[in-house]
Amino acid sequence: MTIEGCRYYAEVKGSGPTLVCFHGFAENSGTWEALQLQDCQMVLVDLLGHGRSAKPRSLEPYELPVLLGHLHELMAELGCTGYSLLGYSLGGRIALAYGAAYPREVQGLILESSAYGIGDEEQRALRREQDVRLAQEILDRGIEWFAEHWSSLPLFASQTRLPPEIRAKIRARRLGNAPHALANTLLGSGQGVFPCLREQIPTLSMPILYIHGEQDEKYKEIGQELMDLNPGIKREMIPGAGHNAHLENPVTFAEIVGNFLQELAKP
Repeated sequence: MTIEGCRYYAEVKGSGPTLVCFHGFAENSGTWEALQLQDCQMVLVDLLGHGRSAKPRSLEPYELPVLLGHLHELMAELGCTGYSLLGYSLGGRIALAYGAAYPREVQGLILESSAYGIGDEEQRALRREQDVRLAQEILDRGIEWFAEHWSSLPLFASQTRLPPEIRAKIRARRLGNAPHALANTLLGSGQGVFPCLREQIPTLSMPILYIHGEQDEKYKEIGQELMDLNPGIKREMIPGAGHNAHLENPVTFAEIVGNFLQELAKP
């Protein structure tokens, strides 16, 4: 589907209550292939600049207000009403921002290993500088360099325990990215420019579930911060998993998500 000149790819599978899934940075909708959910219609979206969606050269479409508007229009085009959102990392930040922007349409939010924006201006400026440097390095050094660099980050150390075929798929998805699209994603909606949603979180009334891996200390703390901001938020930990819990322990992840969706469906 094309929205304001930008083509978006979304795969719809299954039947039942709708769960719209947003992947993480440098990933695509294929990341959810191991997530087996019963009695659920999954809408697997390739975010702008990723997968089979458009990869514009201009920065504006990657900026959060435009991106949220595009995704809202995409939901309308797909006929989605009364849907829940599942987002991982970057996708979780976008899902949270979407829920804050369109609270009447979102029945539930599932946030996996995701932040809510940097509140401290100095830290945010530092992160913005880091994102600008990384964006330029991706442009200068290419996608092969990025794939190696990204996989070597301590955040993803637990992925070394994944079966070789799963690691190969992750690497292939990273290598399938376009350098300019990753750079624009960092500059348009990376953590350095992403608005802090701290003030909106207490106002959100839809059920919210935060999921993190047992070994993901940083996002475990963020999960606690979210619960402090909004006591209605529930948190689940995936045993033995790191940052990417849905890949590292897909069975437990699916059980937790499935139970959450079943609770939402109760009258």
